[in-house]
Amino acid sequence: MSRDNMDNLWNEVIKVLQVVKSKITSEIDLLWTHYNSVEELRSEINRIDYLLKDKNEKGLELLGYLFAPTGTFQEISMQNEWIEEYINLSSEFDTLYKILKT
Repeated sequence: MSRDNMDNLWNEVIKVLQVVKSKITSEIDLLWTHYNSVEELRSEINRIDYLLKDKNEKGLELLGYLFAPTGTFQEISMQNEWIEEYINLSSEFDTLYKILKT
């Protein structure tokens, strides 16, 4: 795969993360997550975003953990009524993850 194609895939992962980040408002319910505050979760997302922009696989792994079944993003999406969007985003992330990890 060409470098441009790989760069585009990383950018697509970042776009998926940005959509999720836009859902993390001060009013969200974090009850079923291990985060104590919205600020703590936003900080984690920002750290992952930074790693992804550097094409660091650790960022990809951390994001995979957040997208995992019963993971943070799924729990937040169910509690905050955007589960269908989560499913689409998760599916897109899974596809990108598989390509980038090969």
